[in-house]
Amino acid sequence: MSKVICLGAISPTHLNLNGDLGNLLVLKKRLEWRNVESSISHLNGSEDLNDFDYILVGHGSNAAWKQLLDSRSDLLGKLVAYVESDGALLAVAAAADRLQPLLTGVEVTLGERVSEFLDVDGVVGYKNSGSQGENLFWYKKALLTQLHGPVLAKNPVLADQIISSNGWADIRLRIQELDAVDELAAQSRKIAFEH
Repeated sequence: MSKVICLGAISPTHLNLNGDLGNLLVLKKRLEWRNVESSISHLNGSEDLNDFDYILVGHGSNAAWKQLLDSRSDLLGKLVAYVESDGALLAVAAAADRLQPLLTGVEVTLGERVSEFLDVDGVVGYKNSGSQGENLFWYKKALLTQLHGPVLAKNPVLADQIISSNGWADIRLRIQELDAVDELAAQSRKIAFEH
């Protein structure tokens, strides 16, 4: 029996403001279509993160982050340690703003709010913040992004890059469902920039 890929979402009750949990659903489905079993767990931050193959830290309000960090003050340190030990992670918007300085030493400042669809090196998504953090930034196996929501649904190539770089499946395996959903993503990307 092959290994089950363990996907974990940090406190999705606090950190799922724009449907970021959908990113794990995309990975799970793309793995399933390639005959790889995976599971999604909702984490409170007390777990051993090294038990998970991939961690999602979604976007949340300042109040949600305060509540979460008041109850789990070591969370950011645990996430940094996970990334530094080659853990794979996706941090969205406010999560990226909190992790980027801890990983790179570069502070994230706020500027004028940007609310628009962006194309960042072929990855498209919606930015709605004043963050001056990188719109799309890789640090080891961690992807930090200002692009909200299920960015992997709009960017199946990026989803497959994550799957392939972690050795979970052969992304050359294509089936009809993958082709159909990738065509929908292509149409969605096109429509986003037409309106």
